Amino acid sequence: MDNYCIRQEYFDIAVIGAGHAGCEAALAAARLGCRTVLLSLNLDLMALMACNPSLGGPGKGHLVREIDALGGEMARVADKNLLQMRILNTGKGPAVQALRAQIDKQGYQRAMRLVLERQSNLLLREDMAEDLVVRAGKLEGVLGRSGAFYKAGAVILATGVYLRSEIFLGERHYSGAPNNMTPAVSLAENLIRLGFTVDRFKTGTPPRVYRRSINFTNLIPVHGDTEAPGFSVLSTGAPAE
Repeated sequence: MDNYCIRQEYFDIAVIGAGHAGCEAALAAARLGCRTVLLSLNLDLMALMACNPSLGGPGKGHLVREIDALGGEMARVADKNLLQMRILNTGKGPAVQALRAQIDKQGYQRAMRLVLERQSNLLLREDMAEDLVVRAGKLEGVLGRSGAFYKAGAVILATGVYLRSEIFLGERHYSGAPNNMTPAVSLAENLIRLGFTVDRFKTGTPPRVYRRSINFTNLIPVHGDTEAPGFSVLSTGAPAE
């Protein structure tokens, strides 16, 4: 290992991927006292929200609140960066009612990054994980494209859509990842060699509408619910629009 590593660092937990899941996993591990490293392709894109920066809804809204109950960060950061909060399915029973919020995309990202940077026991590294190093059936750590080896007792994979991902534009498609990032091809191939099955889900994004082409006078605005609670039990509620 030392023959081809630029440097070697030692951690209890290595988390690959800094999307929503990776951020929560890294924070949870660090708060439990584990020396943790969070690997991201680009530290400026940690906790990046989707093109439609919404949070919640049936199913996912319950998950956000469950994460909050377990001490997670997503709900609190979302409540601090709300643009609008609505309560869905108010005409039905409480089991299917849910919160859905529109979030300040950049504000959420900045706030979550600040939480990560201030968390003790957590180190942030901008590097692409290329190989899970396994010897004699035992995981030893993660080898990064930079040449660094992150020796770890356990590795958490939170790679999202980046494993050998492709971009589809009409009938054209090519190897790529969101935000012009590089797909994690080497890591996907490494997982396959280790005996894992790597599948792909396909998601579609509708075409964008040119704002100046819309006659807003013919549209009915849908405002948020000013009395809606926040996602977190520690929040005071949604802001008025």
